[in-house]
Amino acid sequence: MPDESSIAEWHVPSVIKEIGRGKFGAKPMDRATAAKLYEAMLKREVSDLQLGAILLAMRIKGETPEEIAGFLDACWPHCLTLPSTTPQGYAPVLIPSYNGARKKPNLTPLLAMLLAREGVPA
Repeated sequence: MPDESSIAEWHVPSVIKEIGRGKFGAKPMDRATAAKLYEAMLKREVSDLQLGAILLAMRIKGETPEEIAGFLDACWPHCLTLPSTTPQGYAPVLIPSYNGARKKPNLTPLLAMLLAREGVPA
């Protein structure tokens, strides 16, 4: 078995094969696999073709909470901590895009109103 540094050479194709089975056919990745995959993506150890396949397959399959946790594990070493600039100690809040969903309510305005009600600065 190859060492951890060569994940892109041996592991990425098998992950693409699994997540490429679609929303109902794919098994979720465990947290460690998701972290290794995202780390390879961040380090540009995957080809452009592999990256496109991963992103498209994940868009169709959808992410599980465990996969998102793994992605976050891989992100932390690459993130900078932003200091709070408000007296209340609020950190910056980024409201995500709506992602084009059509059959579910758009709760983004409600989230913005709730944050404003709690005094989070705009």
